[in-house]
Amino acid sequence: MMRAYSSPYETCVEVCGNLERPGVALDIPMWIEHAHLDTTVDQLRIEDALSALQWQGKSFLHIGVGNSRFAERFAAEALLIDGITVCRSEVERATSLRIPNYTVYFLNKYGRKFLLTLTHRYDFVIDNNLASYACCKYHFYRMLDNYLWAMKPGARILTDQRGMDFSVDEKRWILSYEDLQALEKKFPVQVSRITDTVYAIANESAG
Repeated sequence: MMRAYSSPYETCVEVCGNLERPGVALDIPMWIEHAHLDTTVDQLRIEDALSALQWQGKSFLHIGVGNSRFAERFAAEALLIDGITVCRSEVERATSLRIPNYTVYFLNKYGRKFLLTLTHRYDFVIDNNLASYACCKYHFYRMLDNYLWAMKPGARILTDQRGMDFSVDEKRWILSYEDLQALEKKFPVQVSRITDTVYAIANESAG
C-alpha cells in the first residue's frame, strides 16, 4: 500500500535567504559553464549504465546539460529529451544542434519556476550532481520534490557517486549511497544500485 506523502520541504526549517535564486555558484563561470568541455567521468558512467537499460522510446530530463552530448548520443531513439541549465552558453549550444526532440530551458532545479515551465513527464531524470550546488536543506528537498512531480510513476533518477563526492561549498553536501537510502524515510522513493557507482532513485508515488 502506498504511504501518504507530504512534501518534506514544506516543513523544513533550514532555509537560506536565496528564495529567488537558490543554489550556489550561479555567478561563477568555472563551476557552471560546461558547454565546450569534455563530458565528465561520472556523466559518462551514467550514460553507459543507461545504455544497458530499456531506454529506447523513453522520455528524459537532463539536469545541467553541459555540452549536450547526452542528447547527441540518445535523442535519435528517445521519445524526447528536455534539459535544464543555469548557464546561457549551454542553452545556446543545445539550440545550435537543432535536434528535433531536444529542448533546453534556462531553469533552476531548486526554483519555483520548475513546476511552471516543464510540461512533460519523464521516465528518467539524469543528474550527476544531486547536491553539489545545494544552498540549504529546504532547497535540496524542493529539488527532489520537483523531480518527483515531473517523473512518471516508476521513473528513475540516475546519479553517480563521483558527482556525489563533489561539493562546491559545504562538505555536508557530499553524499553517500546510505544518504540516498535515508531519503526513503522522507520521500516516496526506492534507492538501488545499477552499477558499483551509478545509483537509481525510483519514484514510488501513484502519480
